[in-house]
Amino acid sequence: MNTPKTADQLRESFLKFFESKNHLILPSSSLIPSGDPTLLLTNSGMAQFKSYFSGEKKPPSKRITTSQKCFRTTDIEEVGDDTHLTLFEMLGNFSFGDYFKKEACEWALEFMTDVLKFDVNRIFFTIYKDDDETKKIWLDLGIPEKYIYKFGDEDNWWGPAGDEGPCGPCSELHYFTGDLNSMDFENNNWGPNIHEDFIELYNLVFTQFYREIDGKDTKLPFNNIDTGMGLERTISVLNKVNSAYETDIFEDHLKGLNKLVSKNIDNSDKYKRIIAEHGRSASFLIADGVLPENTGRGYVLRRLIRRAMVTAKKLKLEYPILSPIAEVTSSKLNHIYPELKEKLNFIISVLNKEEQNFNKTLSYGTQVLSELIRKRNKSFEDVDSSRDALDTANDIYNKLDKKEDLSILTGFEAFNLYDTYGFPIEITNELCQEAGIDIDKNSFKIIMAKQKDISKNSSQTKKNQDQKIYSSLNLDPTEFTGYTSLESDSEILGLIKNGKSVKEIKNNDLFELIIDKSPFYAEKGGQIGDSGFGRNDKTQLEILDTTSPYGGIFIHKAKLKNGNINLGNILKFNVDKKRREKIRRNHTATHLVHAALREIVGTHVRQSGSLVHDDYLRFDFTSLEALDRKTLKKIEDRVNLSVRENLEVEVYFTTYNKAIEEGALAFFDEKYEHEVRTIKIDAPWSFELCGGTHMSKTGGIGLFKILSENGIGSGNRRIFATTGVGTEQLVDEHFFTLNSIMKTLSTNNDDVIDKFNNLYEQSKQQQKEIESLQLELTNQSLGTRNNSINQEFSLSNTKISCSKVTASNIGSLRKAGDLQRTKIGKGIVILGSIMEQKGSIVIMATDNNSIDANYIAKIIAEETNGGGGGNKFSAQVGIKNISEFDKFFKNPKEILEKHIN
Repeated sequence: MNTPKTADQLRESFLKFFESKNHLILPSSSLIPSGDPTLLLTNSGMAQFKSYFSGEKKPPSKRITTSQKCFRTTDIEEVGDDTHLTLFEMLGNFSFGDYFKKEACEWALEFMTDVLKFDVNRIFFTIYKDDDETKKIWLDLGIPEKYIYKFGDEDNWWGPAGDEGPCGPCSELHYFTGDLNSMDFENNNWGPNIHEDFIELYNLVFTQFYREIDGKDTKLPFNNIDTGMGLERTISVLNKVNSAYETDIFEDHLKGLNKLVSKNIDNSDKYKRIIAEHGRSASFLIADGVLPENTGRGYVLRRLIRRAMVTAKKLKLEYPILSPIAEVTSSKLNHIYPELKEKLNFIISVLNKEEQNFNKTLSYGTQVLSELIRKRNKSFEDVDSSRDALDTANDIYNKLDKKEDLSILTGFEAFNLYDTYGFPIEITNELCQEAGIDIDKNSFKIIMAKQKDISKNSSQTKKNQDQKIYSSLNLDPTEFTGYTSLESDSEILGLIKNGKSVKEIKNNDLFELIIDKSPFYAEKGGQIGDSGFGRNDKTQLEILDTTSPYGGIFIHKAKLKNGNINLGNILKFNVDKKRREKIRRNHTATHLVHAALREIVGTHVRQSGSLVHDDYLRFDFTSLEALDRKTLKKIEDRVNLSVRENLEVEVYFTTYNKAIEEGALAFFDEKYEHEVRTIKIDAPWSFELCGGTHMSKTGGIGLFKILSENGIGSGNRRIFATTGVGTEQLVDEHFFTLNSIMKTLSTNNDDVIDKFNNLYEQSKQQQKEIESLQLELTNQSLGTRNNSINQEFSLSNTKISCSKVTASNIGSLRKAGDLQRTKIGKGIVILGSIMEQKGSIVIMATDNNSIDANYIAKIIAEETNGGGGGNKFSAQVGIKNISEFDKFFKNPKEILEKHIN
């Protein structure tokens, strides 16, 4: 076999090598970790196997091998050099209680030397400081002792991947790319900067412990192996080049950019690398369901896109910048990651929309920042700032505590740019560095921290505590019998009250119940948990909800109705049949909605969330545009057509890989086992991985009706709908409402809309006439001249007209203010009126004044104990105390003058 030279060849050779060692090849999991709140994004090969390492779940094979797509946010600002990437593939072989150190070391060396043909004399081995066992293994494999080195926790202890999880000592294989003749082993004298010639290629982690959230290490139930070989780094060494950018991985990305970029631009190679890498990474994130937002994973994606755009401006590139990178990424990798092709149109739409939005933000934010930098007497690149940007910069700067060190950009300024104008701190930092000015990052972090909700930490702590209780019971996963039966005779295996395991429950207590087999569906995949009852001759209890938070164990939240209950008791359990039936209808309907959306709106549509309730269904999906009424009607009709056809709902079990190959849809936020359950409805029209409960035929769903469709965030939409009895009740309510309207209007079903529209038009016309009369009344009151209610004066070379008028509502007061602003030509108009026992004031300013309307509003609010604000052209003040209102209009010039002068 020839030595691999491309990424595809290396990936295939690794997986095939370990398949020959009886490893099961599994696909990469999503970049969005499933069921792991400690991880923002998948950052290692073992992340998807945490539950196997801990013993929480049983793996499909004790030996597994994967090529896992990974993302590390810590490297974003370093991308562009030879070594750092945000997205990379990690080749890995794993053992769960099977082979351990000896085989892991043997096979690693065999793959490195026999398959990849690396020179064994250039491979150096590091081990944990007290791991003599691994040292002996390397010695027995023929490695000279001079090639083996011991290090401590920082270098040779790996994990956990997140705040808690499996971890252990490791042995790393480093490849030396320098001059072997320069190495003096006897005197340990290898010359200056020799560490730069060592490249870590393969890490063997001997996973023996589980690190708790408090930092405590607990011995795992069995020893494991977790290895990682970076594909991009290894292929670079195999090709004897300095970085992955010089390999086939980025070859096509950079070719396209080379055609667009002038060679005369400084640092152009680095800038092209940033655009190529970030565009590639963004494509993967979007394909896995991440969308640009200001928090969490969405913020990571937004950072990538915006950093690439800032970089593109330095290369004088024009929109679109990243969508061509996405097309290249899909072309090169869709045979490994088919989602890149399936979602390409959606990926391009997201990238283009984010670029368009950020172009506006970037232009304005850069202008504001440039003005703030110039206030430090620092030179900045040639940026022409608009008047608004200059005013914004002045406003931010004037709010600073002048006791601060103003030679640097303060945290307050950086936060204002981020929070108010969407300007990322990373870009602020880069532009400040170019101008030779520092940022007070600590202050920025403190201000940011105050904005974040700390409740997440407390809820996560509660979840960790609950999981510890469940794991301490050492119970097998609950057998679910609810697909075929709604009742079971089950034994009580666990009782939990107030977070503690107990042996008995009595006195109408609320508690948690664990039984050996359960007909109750545990909440998962968007479907809510079942409820029902349990009883025997002496006891009756109500099941309120069912969940499965740990290791496949079903937790039944219950209330004791009468009698006592003890461990070991046998009870007959019954699921609430009517409620389950409603849930089944709504769950099968969600599959029909998904298929209809993909047929009518486009295959870029993917489920991004759902809630299958007994009363309704909620379906979240990816789409950049709202659905109009016509499209919603098409979707509704398509679903109802499938209901009327009474299609068979086919259920069958297969492996995850086979289901995906056959075209089944899987969802990024779900974690699937090797064996999966699929639901087919008129396949391939609707074909999904799903563990939920369903109708046997679609006809049982009944009438389907969409209640609403709205946006829930960047690129996500939400549909609410009802089925069956719920829709029947809705129809009845609407008919009752319609009949009530017809009775009130003395009309019939044929004429009710016309009559309603006529009355509505009459009402609108009458309202216009009322508003016109109100405005006329207000304007007439302006014509009443006496010094107490109408005054004109100048302050700071600005003409100010101040009048107390009669107005019936704030709308007519604003319109009168607009009219007066037009008449005054240049200056500021202040109009006030008493409405509903409160004082209201509007301030209208023309352009090119030295004083703006918002500033005047703040003065009046301060002087009258009122509240309000606005912008430079229009502002408003509300005053509860009428005497304060009158006091201002008696002496407006005197009050304003002491502030303005």
